[in-house]
Amino acid sequence: MELTPEEKRYLIFGFVLIIASINPLSLMLANQLEIARFSFDMLLVWGAGLIGVYLAKLMYSKGDEISKSILSLNYKTKGVLYSWGIGGALLTLWYLPNFFDLSVISTEFRVLQILSFIIAGIFGGIGWDALGKAMRSFTLFSMFSMMAAVAELFLEMAGYYSVNYYPVYPTYQLVQTSYMLFVMAAVPSTYYMVKVLKDLGLF
Repeated sequence: MELTPEEKRYLIFGFVLIIASINPLSLMLANQLEIARFSFDMLLVWGAGLIGVYLAKLMYSKGDEISKSILSLNYKTKGVLYSWGIGGALLTLWYLPNFFDLSVISTEFRVLQILSFIIAGIFGGIGWDALGKAMRSFTLFSMFSMMAAVAELFLEMAGYYSVNYYPVYPTYQLVQTSYMLFVMAAVPSTYYMVKVLKDLGLF
């Protein structure tokens, strides 16, 4: 399959994001700083997602039985099963407190978490290919909105109630991470909220 220049850039960028997320320096920083952990996790999923978009195009061009089955299920579920079901479930699992803590203190669980996030990103990228225009905007809006919701939860728990659900990091880092998530989510969530309405033709 011949890649267009744009597809080549996105594919290379995907690998760059993955390498930036799981190199020895990044892994060391992620174990020490919660902000680094959240940031590198996001880069890892985004990078794998870009590769997933490419894989969807590759499977479409190959046209073998396995590729047809994967893409058929993807289009029957309009991309929601792969992007929201599989991708979203894997991401959510590793941010449950017990699993999150294990992925910080245990090398084996950290490896499993990284592999899970790569799989989640790839399925998210494959699912993206079958999502409609409005659903793509809604997906991005939901992602950034959930970041803001998590930031609010972290801030309330750590700042007001003095509870840290991720004790592998000190409470003050949880507060810092909350502020970072607020900043990262504020503008995109507003933009995609408006875009969803436009894509649905409501104005």
